[in-house]
Amino acid sequence: MRPHLLRPRCFPPRSFHPSRQAGLSLVELMVGVAISLTILVALVTVFVNTSRNNAELARTNSQIENGRFAMQLLQGELTHAGFWSTHLPQFDDLTLTSIPGDVPASVPDPCLAYTAANWTSSYKSGLLAIAVQAYDAAPAGCSAVVVDQQPGTDVLVVRHAETCVAGSGGNCAADTAGALYFQASQCAAEIVGSARTGSTSTTLRMATAASAVDEAYAGMTLRIISGAGAGQSRTITTYSGPTRDATVDTAWTTTPDASSVYSLDPVLDTAGFNLRKRDCATAADKRKFISTIYYVRNYAASAGDGIPTLVQSRFDLQGGTLAHPATVTPLIEGIEGFRVELGIDSLSDAASAVNFAQAVSWANPSVLTSPTNRGDGIADGAFVHCSTAVPCTVSQLMNVVALKLYLVARSRESTPGYADTKTYTLGNAAWSIPGGSSSFKRHVFSGAIRMTNISGRRETP
Repeated sequence: MRPHLLRPRCFPPRSFHPSRQAGLSLVELMVGVAISLTILVALVTVFVNTSRNNAELARTNSQIENGRFAMQLLQGELTHAGFWSTHLPQFDDLTLTSIPGDVPASVPDPCLAYTAANWTSSYKSGLLAIAVQAYDAAPAGCSAVVVDQQPGTDVLVVRHAETCVAGSGGNCAADTAGALYFQASQCAAEIVGSARTGSTSTTLRMATAASAVDEAYAGMTLRIISGAGAGQSRTITTYSGPTRDATVDTAWTTTPDASSVYSLDPVLDTAGFNLRKRDCATAADKRKFISTIYYVRNYAASAGDGIPTLVQSRFDLQGGTLAHPATVTPLIEGIEGFRVELGIDSLSDAASAVNFAQAVSWANPSVLTSPTNRGDGIADGAFVHCSTAVPCTVSQLMNVVALKLYLVARSRESTPGYADTKTYTLGNAAWSIPGGSSSFKRHVFSGAIRMTNISGRRETP
């Protein structure tokens, strides 16, 4: 045998280079990608669901907040309704021994622009007698003010004097020339004064404590509330300070004498604020006249945006004219339904009908605790809804002592995949969801408000 055939074979050693290291197989790679994609989809789903839930929660919170704010705003305004400082309408004055002379003859037009011809003493008396009015559509005379009204909603009018004195500083508005103010007297010779001997068929000689300034009471309404000539009212055309003689626009049917007791109506005007405080020397406070119309408009910022909004129009100077502005102020978005029902005080505590055509009749004249022909400040029977078909009367409106408010608050944005199939009842009527808006979520708010300034006058011990 050959020698080289007996030698062992030599093999070169294996070399291990990093670039030649074995990696993942295709199957392993695909499994890893699939797992990663699964985790990524799960994370995206969680993120999307969380974002959607947060957006829905924000919509719900905004909806509830807007509904509560709207109810709070209206309740606060209605709490002040019928506040006329120290003035007390005669028909609500239980100390008056004669037939009240300021019972309104008709429901006042809430949008009547201010002029001397429009704002007669009778019209002003109606404004002070009726603190709230309600309608289911734009009232007569308000077609230029209540525009783009949301179908199926009401209109509410609220009146009162400003709670602060004009120009007193703080949040109270400045005393503005040409604005409309209310002034009520605290001087006894102006609230309830005893006439003196010397009156004629066209004059009344007022008490010596009356103003000594010429024309101080010119333009004011003078009423004879008891004694000779009781029940008559006249407008003062001229007034003599030295003699305290008030000349009236129409001759008296019955000439007043020393037995006559008179009163001066408060001032509701742009000038002539000559009534005085209790000392009969200092000028009485002036308060701005507040008359506000609330209704729901079918858009928020621009026509057609589809966001129903609670708006207001407040009586004020508009281009030099005192009127309700045609351009209203948007208040709260998302208010879609609005219904007002009135509680009427039509019975006394003895269940007798209210009758202002008579003087106060007491169940026991020696103990003046129960007037038989005046209200007791409590709403009687079912609450009333004022409508075009059955409008509320003067008798009803001047005896409103409570209100029930119903609001439907709607989310500003629709909820994908949601369909509102609920049935809503506002007070004593069903409320229908506007067509094409079932994808919005809604919530009903309701509240009962006592008209403190009116009901409180009628309470007896």
